[in-house]
Amino acid sequence: MSQTKLIKCQVKSLPTGFVPCTIGTRGKRVTHQLTVFLAFLIPLVLHPIALSDSKVARAAYGVLIIAIFWVFEVLPLAVTSLLPVLIFPLLGVAKVSKVCSSYFKDTLMLFLGSLIVAVAVEKWNLHKRIALRALTLVGPNPRWLMLGIMLPCWFLSMWMSNTATTAMMVPILGAILHVMRESMTQEPVEETELVEEPEKSRVNGTTVVETLEGEEVVVKGRDRDEESRDGELDSITPNEEFVRLTKTFALCTAFAANIGGMATLTGTPPNIILKTIADELFEKAGGDSGISFANWLIIGLPLSLICLVITWLWLQVFYSRKKCFKNDSESYESVRLYLKRAYNRLGPITFQETVVLIVFIILALLWMTRNPQVVPGWGDLFEKGYTGDSIAAVLITAFLFAFPSQLPCLVKAKKRDVEESTDELRGEVEEPSEEEKWKFQPLLDWDTVNQKIPWGVLLLMGGGFAVAEACESSGLSYWVSSQLADVMRNMTTSSAALLLSLMVAAATNVTSNTATATLFLPIVGELAIDLGVHPLSFMIPVAISCSFAFMLPVGTPPNAIVFSTGYLKVKDMVVGGSLVNLVTVLILILAMMLWITPFYNLNEFPEVFKVAKNLTQSAVNGTGSTDINPLYNVTV
Repeated sequence: MSQTKLIKCQVKSLPTGFVPCTIGTRGKRVTHQLTVFLAFLIPLVLHPIALSDSKVARAAYGVLIIAIFWVFEVLPLAVTSLLPVLIFPLLGVAKVSKVCSSYFKDTLMLFLGSLIVAVAVEKWNLHKRIALRALTLVGPNPRWLMLGIMLPCWFLSMWMSNTATTAMMVPILGAILHVMRESMTQEPVEETELVEEPEKSRVNGTTVVETLEGEEVVVKGRDRDEESRDGELDSITPNEEFVRLTKTFALCTAFAANIGGMATLTGTPPNIILKTIADELFEKAGGDSGISFANWLIIGLPLSLICLVITWLWLQVFYSRKKCFKNDSESYESVRLYLKRAYNRLGPITFQETVVLIVFIILALLWMTRNPQVVPGWGDLFEKGYTGDSIAAVLITAFLFAFPSQLPCLVKAKKRDVEESTDELRGEVEEPSEEEKWKFQPLLDWDTVNQKIPWGVLLLMGGGFAVAEACESSGLSYWVSSQLADVMRNMTTSSAALLLSLMVAAATNVTSNTATATLFLPIVGELAIDLGVHPLSFMIPVAISCSFAFMLPVGTPPNAIVFSTGYLKVKDMVVGGSLVNLVTVLILILAMMLWITPFYNLNEFPEVFKVAKNLTQSAVNGTGSTDINPLYNVTV
């Protein structure tokens, strides 16, 4: 279910060039007409492929339709994700029960549990407290203020939606820029106000950003009436120093949110998709992929941190340069005072925030200690295969719905009503009535969860698993991988991984990272086996590369949100993001060689695939059958 958020940042004296993009009604009509046309045209144009007797060809027909619908958003992505239930059974590719079972796997339960915990963090504004605290600690110097913006975005994106993280940071960013502009240009600027309005509010100048995952995020831009008073956009040249600073801060917000997701297994959907497909690949061969929350954190956290630091340095060098970081004590003091006031406005940490923080830490510890590999974990207390990271997620989720949001009412009323947002202090309140004293209010309620959970993302991931299952069972993945193997057979593993990562990084800039991971991961897994290398040697870099969407506004929700504020042009994102895209891919390949390959022992081809191949060949020799599972057609 899509969720609409309105974030109003009243920064009325920003340079006149900062105008958010809007889509007119005529453009929407054309888009809707084109959608209906493509929905019927694409299956008709591709239907000769489905007339083949080959199961591979019929599967390819279904995958092409779904992929094109995903890329061009012919239908909403969540609706397209339901098409495998219709297409693959009717084409004779997979049974409907098998397709439907792909929509709810244990990894999806893990992801859902992490999203619910993130909703609790967001409900009680713990994420805003973390962000403002980080900003007050780093100080008002723009160089370090940029890092102060990036660090909370990066950290929070590990555990919660990068969309929610960016949406929370944008009004804070706008207020900081408002204060800095007043100090740098000596222009009078009205007092900045950060508020949240009801979902259905619509204000002139507001831009609605519909993300690739189906969420709607509304960002308040400049009023059109104000623009007409300003005259032509080019009639006034904005202060160049301030313009560079706004672009830098906007880019660092989006980039940090994108980079943070790769650090944890639950940080972004491609990581979850990787675990699901890798687990199935190894289980069919009688093995274990070895991917868990704990060991992914070991490889993903340092990689993510290095990418964050490199991105921070690059944005300083390319966009801000020295003149944007010159000493300006007056500006520094204004920003420092604003951040201090904003943090103080939150008041002391509440009972709800404390409990959510403790629960959050417990969940992370449960994930990390289930199977740490170095020492026995709590998962070893149970029979192998009976535990998983989803158990901890569901346990904490149930706790949030059962634990009260306030101390027993035998204690005196707090300074703030728990029903109010933690943005405003209310002062002392009257003693609650007897009915209110004993009314049970849990930390989390279903209405809040139902409103804030991006259900479309879960459907998108489930549809991706269904497509992956159809590709594997029909032999389509093996057929595509065999074509690629002819090209890559003489390449080293690192060179092949680099080529695949660049392809995926380019693709994920124009389509959903979830869809990209779904289409590529089954193929590269088969490709690796066909080449006689460890499947994770290709699957890990491909999955992580799905997070490297820095070049276009449509690449990720954070990109779309910061672009909609009007601080950036497409050219700014392309120029600033292209090098970040390239450098992060190179860092990823370097990480594969230095610590990821030794950690997962990727230099050795797994024995389970060798044994399975030998058993299959023995069965073929004994029965004369030629129906060999393509998974085990491996040159060793």
